[in-house]
Amino acid sequence: MRSLTTIDGKPDAEAFVAYLLTMGISTHVEPASDPLSKRFTENPSGNTQEDPPGISPTRPTDAWEVWIKNEDRLPQAKEELKTFLANPKDPKYAAALKQANLILREQRQEAKLRQRNIQSPNLGDQRTSMFSGKLPPLTLTLLILCCVFSLLTAFSTPANENRLGLSIVKQLKFVDMDLFAKTNDPTASLQRGELWRIFTPAFLHGSPLHLLMNMLALASLGRLVERLVGIRRYAVLLLLIAAGSHLTQGLLGENVLGIQGLSGSPNFVGISGVVMGLFGYIAVKSRMRPDLGFGLSGQSYFMVGILLVMGFAGDIFGKEGGLQMANFAHLGGLVAGAILGLLSEARRS
Repeated sequence: MRSLTTIDGKPDAEAFVAYLLTMGISTHVEPASDPLSKRFTENPSGNTQEDPPGISPTRPTDAWEVWIKNEDRLPQAKEELKTFLANPKDPKYAAALKQANLILREQRQEAKLRQRNIQSPNLGDQRTSMFSGKLPPLTLTLLILCCVFSLLTAFSTPANENRLGLSIVKQLKFVDMDLFAKTNDPTASLQRGELWRIFTPAFLHGSPLHLLMNMLALASLGRLVERLVGIRRYAVLLLLIAAGSHLTQGLLGENVLGIQGLSGSPNFVGISGVVMGLFGYIAVKSRMRPDLGFGLSGQSYFMVGILLVMGFAGDIFGKEGGLQMANFAHLGGLVAGAILGLLSEARRS
């Protein structure tokens, strides 16, 4: 660790080190202290004299010393210091404070996560501990909502006398299917301002097995991501993945790329696209940040690959209707999650 400079005023010191942090330069800041046992000042005549006992020299009382933790980054830090001293009021330094706070919050969360792994009773298998334990609140809420809506709608096929179930299906699907039958436009409901439909198909499921498989996967992957990024960022992540997954599935028409049977459809249900997005996010995050102490097994990658291959192959080479899987929702969610994982790491660097 090497000393870089001393900055007068805590606000300026905070702004500068925050900017360095956004550039990946770690610092240590402490109140500046005079290393001399006796302080000297210059009197009006120009002669140097020792301060009288109990009298402090004329110097800033709010000075902060900035240290660079990684000496390899010291040359870059010196260049940034020159730029800062030339214009310390540049708006980019004030803006860096907010971004630095986000970075620090993420670092604290990751540190807690690593500590939780270390303290796990199953030290021989950290991966297992990462995917176990009490369900965090948002993941638990999603599990409950999916189960409730699936049961109320008799797994998306309510009887005619089940008015509540019929209403739920009508309102939660990507498009009002009655309206779609008239217009053949998958965006018909969205054009009416019903934007919640971009997200709500995830709450419906087509069968008990469909629900069970998705809930097991969500409980495993969701608890990890929610612990890793915190509930607010997790909520944003879920919304972005759901949008990528559902828009891909809902807006793609028949015979994509001219391939017979390779088709999207707005008539889909299930949270599997979101689950695939969480898988993609974890896959990228764990490979780019091995220090986090978790990862996905080779078997997991194999199963996801088989799911995608069988799904698309079933549509292309199988009977009409294929395997009745929302394959583009799976693919769109997986890609969206992977991109978000890459972006989260790019922001750190």
